[in-house]
Amino acid sequence: MAVGVRAKLAELMRYGGVGVLAAVIHALVLLGGEWLGWPLALANLLGFLLASVWGYLAHALFTFREHTGGSTFPRRWLLIQTSLNVLVSLLLPGWLGSWARSAGGTLVMVFTPTAINYVLWSLAARHSRARRARHASTGPIRFHADDLGLHPAVNATILELCDAGALDSASVLVAAPAAEAAAEACARRPDFELALHLCLSEGPPAADPARIPDLLDTRGLLALGFGRLLLLGCLPPWWPRRRRIDAQLALELEAQIQHFQALFPERSLRLDGHQHVHLTPLVWQQLRQLPPALQPIWIRSLREPWPWRGIPLALWWQGCLGLGPIKWLLLRLLNRGRAAELARRGIATNAGFCGVLFTGRIDAAVIASAQHQLRSGGGMVLAHPARGLLADAAELQAYPLSRRFYASPWRAREAEVLMHRTR
Repeated sequence: MAVGVRAKLAELMRYGGVGVLAAVIHALVLLGGEWLGWPLALANLLGFLLASVWGYLAHALFTFREHTGGSTFPRRWLLIQTSLNVLVSLLLPGWLGSWARSAGGTLVMVFTPTAINYVLWSLAARHSRARRARHASTGPIRFHADDLGLHPAVNATILELCDAGALDSASVLVAAPAAEAAAEACARRPDFELALHLCLSEGPPAADPARIPDLLDTRGLLALGFGRLLLLGCLPPWWPRRRRIDAQLALELEAQIQHFQALFPERSLRLDGHQHVHLTPLVWQQLRQLPPALQPIWIRSLREPWPWRGIPLALWWQGCLGLGPIKWLLLRLLNRGRAAELARRGIATNAGFCGVLFTGRIDAAVIASAQHQLRSGGGMVLAHPARGLLADAAELQAYPLSRRFYASPWRAREAEVLMHRTR
C-alpha cells in the first residue's frame, strides 16, 4: 500500500476516534437535556458547542498533528466551525420535524455535523501546513542598487557599498556615460551580481538612431517613458504606428542586451527596467519574442506587499506626494501573473520586493519594515545610492529625469543607511 494512502487512512482513523468522542459528548448532552426537560433546540445547541470545543483542540493536537506541528488551529477556524454548527443545530430539528426525537433522528443530528466538521478541519489543517511552510521557508533578503554606469559618483558609491558588503547586486545602464568604467570595475568583482537596466525614457539609444526614429525625440534621445509605453500598448497590433513601434522596440532591446553582453562577457543575462518599463505590456511582449541567444535567466518582478508597518507618518506623506500608492497599485496590476509566466518559461525572478511605495526614500525605517515583511520568503530591497548632488553634472545632459532624481539629498542618505547595515 502506498505511503500516502496509509497516512490518509491513519488520519481518518484518528478523526474517527476524536469524532466518536465528540458524538458521545453530544449524545450525552442530548439525553441529559431530555431527562432534565430542556427544550430540544437548547440541548442540541449545547451539545454542539461542547463537541465543537473538543474537536477544535483534539483535531489540531491529534488528528492533523502532521499539518499543525502540535499547535492549535487559528481561533477564526473555531469561530467558523461553531457558527456553522450553531446554524445547523438550530435548523436541523425543524427540518426533521417529529422524526427528530426518534433514534434515527438523533443519529442524523449527531453525525451530520461530524461530516461537515471533517471538511472544515481538513481545510484548517491545510491552512496550518501552508502557514508553517511560509514561516519555515525563509529566503535571503538582497539589497540592490539601480543606475550603475550613470555617473562616476554613482559608480563610486555603489562599488564602495559592494566592497563593504552592503549591496548584493546592481543594474547597469549600458549606454550611460560611465558604463564602461563600471564594467572595468566589476570585472574585479566577479561575485557582484549584475543586471541589464533596460532604458527607454532617456539617454542615447544603443541601436542605430536611423533605424528607430519613433523611439527618439528631436535631440536623438530615447523618449518612451512609462506612461507613453502604456498608451502605445493600447493601440491595436495592426495599427501602422504600433507596428513601427514594435519593430523598432525589438531592435533597441536587442541592441541593449548585446551591449550588456559585450561589456560583461562572463556574466549571465539578468534583466530589469529603468522606471520599471520592462513590465509594460509593449515591452513585455517584445521580451517574450527575444531570440534564444538573448533570453535572460532572470527578470525582476515587483510583488511588493502592503501595508508597510513602522513607517513614520512624514515618510508616508512624502510617499503619497510622490504618488507612491498609485505607482504601487499600477505596478502590482502589471506584475500580476508575471511570476507564473516566468516560471513556465524557465526564467527565475525575485520572491518579494521593496522599492515602489517609497521609491527614492529608502531609510532605516523602510529597511526594517522590508526585512519584517520579506522575512518569510526573501526578496529584494531596491535603492538608488549616490554621494554628491548631480543636478549640474554635465555628463547627465542626456538624462534629465535622472539628473533631477539624483539632485535629491536622499541619494546620499540612502547610501549612508545602506552602509550603516554593515557597522
